[in-house]
Amino acid sequence: MKRKIKAMLIIMVVGVLLQVVFAEARTTTGTISKVVVYRGQALVTRSIELDLPAGSSEVIVTDLPAKILPESIYAETAGGTKVLSVRYLSRAVKGDTREEVRKLDSEIEEIKKQQYQAQRDEDIARWLFHKFEALWKWSVDATNVDLNRSIVESGPVENLANYLEGKNTLWHEKLVEIQILRKEFQKKLELLERKRKELSAGRSQTKREAVLYVTKQSNGKSIIELNYLVNGANWLPQYNLRGEPDSAKILIEYNAVINQTSGEDWDAAVVSLSTAEPAMAAAAPSLDPLQVTLGHYSLQSTIQNQQAEGQSPAQPFEQLYRQRLEASKKGKAAQRKLSQIAIDNQAMEFNVSRGQITRMNDFIRKVRRIEGVSVTYELEGVITLPSRNDQQLVSIAQIETEADFTFIATPLLTDYVYLQANVVNKSDTVFLPGQASVFRNGQFVGKSEMQGVTIGERFTAGFGIDSQIKVARELEDKRTRIQGGNRIDTFDYRIVLENYKDSPVKLQLVDRLPYTKNVSLKIEFVKTSPKLSTDKEYVRSTKKKGLLRWDLELSPSSIDDKAATVTYTYTMEYDRNMQISPLN
Repeated sequence: MKRKIKAMLIIMVVGVLLQVVFAEARTTTGTISKVVVYRGQALVTRSIELDLPAGSSEVIVTDLPAKILPESIYAETAGGTKVLSVRYLSRAVKGDTREEVRKLDSEIEEIKKQQYQAQRDEDIARWLFHKFEALWKWSVDATNVDLNRSIVESGPVENLANYLEGKNTLWHEKLVEIQILRKEFQKKLELLERKRKELSAGRSQTKREAVLYVTKQSNGKSIIELNYLVNGANWLPQYNLRGEPDSAKILIEYNAVINQTSGEDWDAAVVSLSTAEPAMAAAAPSLDPLQVTLGHYSLQSTIQNQQAEGQSPAQPFEQLYRQRLEASKKGKAAQRKLSQIAIDNQAMEFNVSRGQITRMNDFIRKVRRIEGVSVTYELEGVITLPSRNDQQLVSIAQIETEADFTFIATPLLTDYVYLQANVVNKSDTVFLPGQASVFRNGQFVGKSEMQGVTIGERFTAGFGIDSQIKVARELEDKRTRIQGGNRIDTFDYRIVLENYKDSPVKLQLVDRLPYTKNVSLKIEFVKTSPKLSTDKEYVRSTKKKGLLRWDLELSPSSIDDKAATVTYTYTMEYDRNMQISPLN
């Protein structure tokens, strides 16, 4: 008996304790206060402020988004509050309970009712139209019979014909009106359903919650930050380049195109954009010894189905490099994948040619330049970004800076002359590669690509063609002579540049003569007028490979006989029985 009483007392105490615990459970959605948008994901922070008693409490944070990564959830607190554990729960619900969604559902339902009513009206109108059409046919047939018998009077026939004609016309017009009305209803319905789909992007009929167990030393307010990663978020750089050549200024409008379909709206949040990779792997992979032997080896990690799908296969080392970047995010969890990629990578190094080494290194340098820069942009103020399918544009920075404008002429490639700005990034903002819309003196001139530019780096930006500057290139003369067993060809070129502007312009003219590594072929640059550019970077690099550059200033209205002229001559000496062949 005593044991039964003791057991009942224990059950009662446990029940009371459970009631206390559940009585202290607090449910809240919190407020989305901060968001860091990465490439493909976002780190969301919900701020929760509650009055909690001393001791242990349970806090339930509801309405977590559909594309949340449950394993990424963690909480931070300040003061005397500690988070003992965070647990993720999901459960089915009937549907979307948001007010804006309920309003749209109501409008959609009303339109469907009106559609049904219009359909019924059309059915009746069509039936009456065909009824009077049949009566019209019957009256015409009957009148013809009576006319043949000469027993019909003109008055009643005319009245009947007018009546039936009027009814026929009336219901035909009503039928057309109803069909037009139905089309309008269908357009409204499609618009409402599209809005409904955008609002529900990334959402499902599942309620997601985080259950936090916290403890406090004393009564009072507790501030908790719940953090989690979501998929369905991405951003890309986009630029407007506004050049003013007359004032030697350029305005760089650096924007971001954000697409977020995470399933929750970011309302009045502090938003940052980052190129970093949010990693959840804490343990580093380990490198194992590699044993080799003699024989044939096939790469194991490359994409095998590219050719089967009709795709152009990428270089194997490019595939491996990108696969390694992706697998590296998982750390120790991707040990086997990373090990296999490492084996394949070294297998290629064992059998690679010198030319392939150059291509590999060029690719790696290019990718590291574009993808290896890790920057974060803190956007000003607070920003609202609802979860929807369409892209949303936000401003990162606006930078006005000096620019050195010059025209570029490459007559071997094109007869057009382009305006180009040389700019030094003197701001504290790193520019990432992205699409750019280009404007000159307020007029749109075209689309371009903005290259990746670090702080303090020089870059160029194109501002379209200028039809007031003309350039023409011609082979003025070619002379050939035989010297011993060799043939010597002499080429004379002439390039004419005309400036139709009433102001002088700076112009960079670029042409080329061939170069060779073949000791049996001798190419000699003989003369030019005017002299080639003395730019240090040009002299150090491209001049050695035959590229010719002249830095010119064209006088105002220099056309026809006043046009600027550039001439140059070079020779090629080679075996008289051979021919010159370009190498790509």
